[in-house]
Amino acid sequence: MRVIIREYPRDLPYLTLYPIADVHWGAAECMEREFQEYLKRIEKDPYAAVLLAGDLINNGIKSSKTDVYKEKYTPDKQKEMMIDLLEPIKDKIIAGVSGNHCYRTVKESCQDVMKDIFMALQIKDRYEPDAAFVKISLGEKSNKKPATYMIYLTHGSGGGSTIGAGLTKQDGYHLAIEGVDISISGHTHKPAKVPSARLIFDPRNNKIIRSNTLLFVCTAWLEYGDYSVRGQMKPTAFYPDTITLYGDRKEWK
Repeated sequence: MRVIIREYPRDLPYLTLYPIADVHWGAAECMEREFQEYLKRIEKDPYAAVLLAGDLINNGIKSSKTDVYKEKYTPDKQKEMMIDLLEPIKDKIIAGVSGNHCYRTVKESCQDVMKDIFMALQIKDRYEPDAAFVKISLGEKSNKKPATYMIYLTHGSGGGSTIGAGLTKQDGYHLAIEGVDISISGHTHKPAKVPSARLIFDPRNNKIIRSNTLLFVCTAWLEYGDYSVRGQMKPTAFYPDTITLYGDRKEWK
């Protein structure tokens, strides 16, 4: 893990983060039209910044749970298409990590499809396979310093039938990392945007400070069907959401 640093202009009033995960491009259930429209929205937004949290392609191979015979495209074609889809917004991508579907080919043949995507886009320096710490600074506060935000980006792991199951694990790990303001993940396919907090001991001023944090879980770009129906899983919301970071103060919404 390393820190990926992105510094924006001092006159930037705010930044809109677009966290994206679990597109599963190539799956029969993938919401292709909706995803393409979302990318056009990002392309037109001058204040947009993108964080990619893995599983952009479905990457179904024989050893995986995915029914390869139902895939719309081969894994190689999925990768090519994702590169083309991201090309118009590549300059807005701050960082990206891999997901469990990406890891399938890493385990089988040491081929990292997410790394290949970032290399093709010529932004390899913004990729970390497992997790990344992202430092973003923008604007200017009253003390003449920029507003700085620390973000923990990962695909996530585990699951559970409830929304809270995924959040509980993320919250526990997130609070174990000192200095992180926002934690972004995916994997559970249960979108959420939940405030949390931690207590910080300030030995210099002999104070206990409450520091607000944010847990963000990306939506999945999948129609309800296939293994979700067979497994009698509850449908999850389709809710692409964003995070606004302000430049004149350290605040997000």
